[in-house]
Order: sequence, then C-alpha cells, then structure tokens
Amino acid sequence: MSVKNLTIIALISCLAYLAMLVFKVPISFLSYEIKDVIIAIGAIYLGGIYGVIICFVVSIIEMITISDSGIIGFFMNFIASALYILPICYFYNKKNSIVKGIITGTILMSLGMFIFNIFITPIYLDVELEETIKLLFTLITPFNIIKGALNGFLIFIIYKPLLKAIRKTNI
Repeated sequence: MSVKNLTIIALISCLAYLAMLVFKVPISFLSYEIKDVIIAIGAIYLGGIYGVIICFVVSIIEMITISDSGIIGFFMNFIASALYILPICYFYNKKNSIVKGIITGTILMSLGMFIFNIFITPIYLDVELEETIKLLFTLITPFNIIKGALNGFLIFIIYKPLLKAIRKTNI
C-alpha cells in the first residue's frame, strides 16, 4: 500500500466518521447515517479492497469513541457497510452501472443484515427469536432497505461531480 493510498484511506475514513457524527438519526436501536455514501465514493475511486479497509477503520473508530453497542455494533456496522459498498464498487468499475450497484448493494446489505440479525438481535436485545423475527419484518429490514435507497440516491447525485473533482486534483 502506497503512502498516497494510505493518506486517502485516512482522509475518507475521517470524512465518513465526521459525516456519521453530524448526520446520525437514531431510529429505535438502529441509526441512519450517511457514512456509506462517503465510503462508497472512496471505494469507487480506490477499489473494493480499500473500501472494505475504510469500512473497518470507520467501524473501529465508531466503536472506540461513541458506540454503546461495543463489539456487536462494530461487527454489524462493518458487515453492513461492506455488503453495501462492494457491489456498488464492482458494478461501477466492472459494469459501468452505478444504479445496478446501488440496487444490488441495498439488496445484499438488507439480506445479509436479515441473516446476521437472526443470530445477533436475540443476544443484543435479550429477546426471544419470535420477537426478533417480528423486528426483522417490521423494523430492521424496512430500515435497511430505506437506508440503502436513501444513501444510494445521495451517491447517485454526487458521485460524478465528486469523482471528477478528485481526478482533476490528481489525488
């Protein structure tokens, strides 16, 4: 990894973390934030592996500084972000289709979080599996679909001018 890429990873991680702090909207035990928009732009620019590294860094910093969910929150944040940004990066770079990437990322993140929440939510919230299933259909999955769609809309609006500006600066 070059010093340039390490610096860009640090910058994007910092921006994603700050965006999460400023634009965090709590909804029950979940929260909507726009950090994945910034991470996705970074992943498109640098590549998917770097995007996953940024997801990891931001999730670690969040766990250490402001999270009250500890390692469980770290794990769920990291997995959700990685599942979301990897298809976006892939479809943009390999298939030249940001829209397919956003749709696939939203579906993959929602399905992945559905599966992980079956195991994690009963432990995290200390509830029975039946209650978890209800939460999955009434709160968690709809939340993840809406979060993916909103973030996808933001990505779609800003990715072209932002990438153009980044490339002009020769970063």
